[in-house]
Amino acid sequence: MVLAWAAVVAVVLLRVDHHVRDGVSAVNAAQGTLNASTISDPKGPDVLAPVVRAFGAAHRDLDNPLLAPLRIVPIAGRQLRAVRNLANAAEQVGSIGETAITSARAALRAPHGTGPQRVAAIEALASAASTADTRLSHVSLGSRTALIGAITRRYDDFADRLARVRTGVHKGAIAATQTAALLRGPSRLLLLASNNAEMRNGSGMFLSTAQVDIVNGTVKIGQVYDSGDIPLPPGVVPLSGGYASVWDAYLADQDWRNLALSARFDETAALAAKMWKARTGTDVQGVMALDIAGVQMLLEGTGPVYAAGKDVTPSNVVQFLMHDQYLGAGVTTTRHDELGQIAQAVVQAVQRGGFDTAAVGKALPSTVAGRHLMLWSADPATEAGWVSAGVSGSLADDTLLVGVQNMGANKLDRFLTFSSDVRVDPGTVTKVTVVFHLANGVPSGEPTYIAGSGVAGVPPNTYYALNTLTMPGAAGNVLVDGTPLANNSGVDGPTRVVAALRKIGPGAKSDMTVTFTLPGGHGRMQVESSGRVPSATVRVQAPARDRSVGEDERPVISW
Repeated sequence: MVLAWAAVVAVVLLRVDHHVRDGVSAVNAAQGTLNASTISDPKGPDVLAPVVRAFGAAHRDLDNPLLAPLRIVPIAGRQLRAVRNLANAAEQVGSIGETAITSARAALRAPHGTGPQRVAAIEALASAASTADTRLSHVSLGSRTALIGAITRRYDDFADRLARVRTGVHKGAIAATQTAALLRGPSRLLLLASNNAEMRNGSGMFLSTAQVDIVNGTVKIGQVYDSGDIPLPPGVVPLSGGYASVWDAYLADQDWRNLALSARFDETAALAAKMWKARTGTDVQGVMALDIAGVQMLLEGTGPVYAAGKDVTPSNVVQFLMHDQYLGAGVTTTRHDELGQIAQAVVQAVQRGGFDTAAVGKALPSTVAGRHLMLWSADPATEAGWVSAGVSGSLADDTLLVGVQNMGANKLDRFLTFSSDVRVDPGTVTKVTVVFHLANGVPSGEPTYIAGSGVAGVPPNTYYALNTLTMPGAAGNVLVDGTPLANNSGVDGPTRVVAALRKIGPGAKSDMTVTFTLPGGHGRMQVESSGRVPSATVRVQAPARDRSVGEDERPVISW
């Protein structure tokens, strides 16, 4: 009888192993296919059904009464119970996902041609995400205590995957809820449209500004101003924070184009709101920054729009705004940037209906991670929501952001190749080395507006780089090319900043090395995007890591 029982138990456990393997394969397949396009496609496959089916079968087999004696054995029983808990949790997560996708598909299929319809659709998405968020928070994996071997590895892998799913769903729920409130309004925002052909720190230069009013899902963009046409007198808006301690010489309180010298968008946006109030007498509740990549994302949803005298599409908008708009006879140094006008045309197209939500949803994560769309609110509770959703552009005390700012009064960022190496050497203290690699590939024959006119001692076609490293606030012993000399340095909120100027002539290359130390032999740094188009490459060299990634992937360096 014992031998027969053991044989049956072996068969059941082999079936469990088979179901678990099928479930893991189904999870991997689902991760490769689940995106905004498949979620919004009403005919899309139910990629989570195999996950629920496989882990549900494993869960049922593990509840087989024949396994009851084995479950009370001290060591083997603990492993068996752990596998049952994991199978049960995986089945729950798959079921929660199926329900959320069904609700999301219904919301995305709903009409959204009018303002109230758009608000209703976003509210339905928010409800689906919030429900999934709540249900996921109740999923338990059981205890990890005294697990061994492959069971421990399975547990840790599942816990890591579940944490990432929970984080993503939680951020999505907050973002959808806040977006619904923003669209419901009444909301008044300041739009800062930035052009990545002339870079600042973590953003393109803000070349256009406009007031945006939102009521019941209807968005109205007011007059679009060229930022250079609306300067402020000295002293009207006092500088504070990093703009006072690090960037005061650039007079960002007077010239909108010198906003974003600090990569902390929360501080930049608060200063911009005060400047708008001083310039127009109008209070705004929040600030939105949108650059060329952000407009390209919206064009994926609207399709082509007619603006700036041409049909603008997702495939030509980057080339046009970063280069072609500055070509032709009559282009002078007073030319107005077309980004704000194109953004206005895109918003009008959104409100006419026919918006491809799936296409935008697919591009949205990398757009937000790349700092191509950022939102700030004057209301602390709303701002906390934008921070949680990851769209605030604020920085933490573990941030590492490698930026190159264009100080040459030209549009040469289109031709600048930029990458960086980051090396971490732990010890009693941790030494961090960041190497900037710049190459100026500008071709001959570019017009003056792109190549520069030679002002401020910068010859045409010369890239005048303010290499700017934003690092954790605990950083010390900061050296630039082996010396403590820098053009700008100091504390900026939870971070520390160092910046040094370098000139790179046409066809030339330039490297700059910054080293600093962090206390202790263990830690982490969150790499943030510098906002470039296309995104810069960062090569991370640290324990157990040696790879090149785009900044938009926001790698975490841990040691």
